[in-house]
Amino acid sequence: MAKVALITTSPPAGCFDGGNSLLGLVGPGLRPTSATVYRRDVADFLTSWPTPQLATRADVVAYLDDRAAGNPAGWDRRAAALRHFFEQGIAAGLWTVSPAGELPRQRRGDWRQLR
Repeated sequence: MAKVALITTSPPAGCFDGGNSLLGLVGPGLRPTSATVYRRDVADFLTSWPTPQLATRADVVAYLDDRAAGNPAGWDRRAAALRHFFEQGIAAGLWTVSPAGELPRQRRGDWRQLR
């Protein structure tokens, strides 16, 4: 049997992190597949809002409307990822309020009137 040379590489900095250490907040308490999807969603949000402590509820809703227009399930999933992200940031002492804390769920009732 022929031997195959192994090429060693350094481990990746993190899934979808793009060098952003804030993505380390996403994952604790989540299943691995959920953590991967949430990291992707939060990474996308952080490209729009690189300083999340300055984001307002209106900014989060505008982001969600832009990214998941016409897709209530996608809106809800991204909102859940952002709620998790901001809650973890509060627990870590990075900010004191969550602009994603009380976002309505689109798949339940007339969510546009609840904003």
